[in-house]
Amino acid sequence: MSIWKLFQKKPEPLVIQDRLGTFILRDPRKPRYYEGEADWLGKKADVSLYCDDGALTAETALENLRRLMAEAADWDAKLRQCAVEEMSGEDGMVEIWGDGTEEEVPPITAAEFLSRISLGFLDVYPNGELYFDYDLDGMFTDHGLGICADMSGKSLSVGLMG
Repeated sequence: MSIWKLFQKKPEPLVIQDRLGTFILRDPRKPRYYEGEADWLGKKADVSLYCDDGALTAETALENLRRLMAEAADWDAKLRQCAVEEMSGEDGMVEIWGDGTEEEVPPITAAEFLSRISLGFLDVYPNGELYFDYDLDGMFTDHGLGICADMSGKSLSVGLMG
């Protein structure tokens, strides 16, 4: 390591204070996203606000988050419906993997599946794209359920991630 790097001052983090929470861009020299937490229907979820070129796109991503949070219950119902449609069979049962320690894991009902999932993190982009990652409570080992959407809610894709 050069002596120059030892004395180089790390840039100050950038902070956005909002009624939804505090979002911090830890190092403005690195990939551009503000990290924070927001209340999603009574539970904390990690949120990343992506910004391509500084404050203007960060504010746009934050505005998208505000719109999303204002309709959180409707969004959550829509996302859960997509999740259960993707994960359940024609019989309404969900074939789970379990935590990987059992040989055979019995399927569960769609209702039980829905009761066990929760939003873990959310990525919000200034162009209106959204990525929701639902925690699956160990039903699929350490995988999560990723759902991509846009602010209109019309383009949704769902799949196991991890």
